Amino acid sequence: MSAVTTRKIVFQLHLYTGLAIGLLLILSGLTGSILVFREEIEALVYPELMNTIPRDERVSLQAALETVQHAYPEDKPFFIRMPRTPEQAYLIKMNNAHDLFIYVDPYNGMILGEHQQKDTFTGWIALLHTELLNGERGEIILGISALLLIGMSITGLILWWPRNRKFSPGFKIQWAAQWKRINFDIHRASGIYAVFFILLIASTGTSLVFNKTVINLINAITQSPPRAAPPLSDPRQAQMPRPALDMMLHQADYILPASTTWINLPQKPTAPLVVRKKFVQEFHPNGRNFVYFDQYSGKVLQVENALKASLGTRIFNTLYPIHIGVIGGTPTRFLQVIIGLSPLILFTTGYIMWWNRRKAKQ
Repeated sequence: MSAVTTRKIVFQLHLYTGLAIGLLLILSGLTGSILVFREEIEALVYPELMNTIPRDERVSLQAALETVQHAYPEDKPFFIRMPRTPEQAYLIKMNNAHDLFIYVDPYNGMILGEHQQKDTFTGWIALLHTELLNGERGEIILGISALLLIGMSITGLILWWPRNRKFSPGFKIQWAAQWKRINFDIHRASGIYAVFFILLIASTGTSLVFNKTVINLINAITQSPPRAAPPLSDPRQAQMPRPALDMMLHQADYILPASTTWINLPQKPTAPLVVRKKFVQEFHPNGRNFVYFDQYSGKVLQVENALKASLGTRIFNTLYPIHIGVIGGTPTRFLQVIIGLSPLILFTTGYIMWWNRRKAKQ
């Protein structure tokens, strides 16, 4: 196969993949750019729910949880997000991770308010970005789109590569040229500047959707053992008095002296209660440390320390922080916003080139 024929095939792959999934990539990029600053947006839009007045002491978490259970008897607590600043409220998610959100003042235990995730702007955007408002099916569509984006990035890089080995024109835009040439230069230059970051975001996004396959692959490459399976609670002890939630939190603090970020409440008779923690050294905003408790006896069943995890697990734990742009702090978060706009620029300029070519043929 000649170089010209190969290049033509690569061009066709790049073109028609872009036309097929371009709008979906724009949607994903724009929603991702918004979610980079989700917490700041929510604190600004919903200050009455997100912020409290700090005081000397907090009420027990058990009391706050019981208040919510009494106020919402038909709903079941699922997750508890712990305050990350003195001003932040408790967030108790009911029924599942994306249903009813209830906010509680940690200093007096009063319910500040509630809403369905889909009824708020940022909540709706998050559901759109992660699952296209369509659950697991939407996640798979996004995962496949991310794989196609990786393919588009590679074919785009091949097409950009100059056959005469003169690289500098590929980084420039000839603003004095005709508009068609300017459009072409914008597409080519913005693509090469963004390609590394697009590959990074697409590959990490794929890993979040097809996480089991990716972690198995990473473990195989690094020859790392898999994470231990979550332990089970013993339902034979169901008649015993339940341990207080705060007692288990104190025990988790003693075992892993790190900030508690989330508490996973058991949804099944054999499920454990899980306290999630974050060390200062970790890039992951929620941490990847877990203390598993028997929900009936309060006995510690298993401890996962991210700092002592296998190489494969540590590599996998960095993929989410890379995807959301938190590793480098605020500068990389702003960079993430800019990269999120690149699909809009690339699709628009690419579509104009395709349309002009189509009109010329007609």
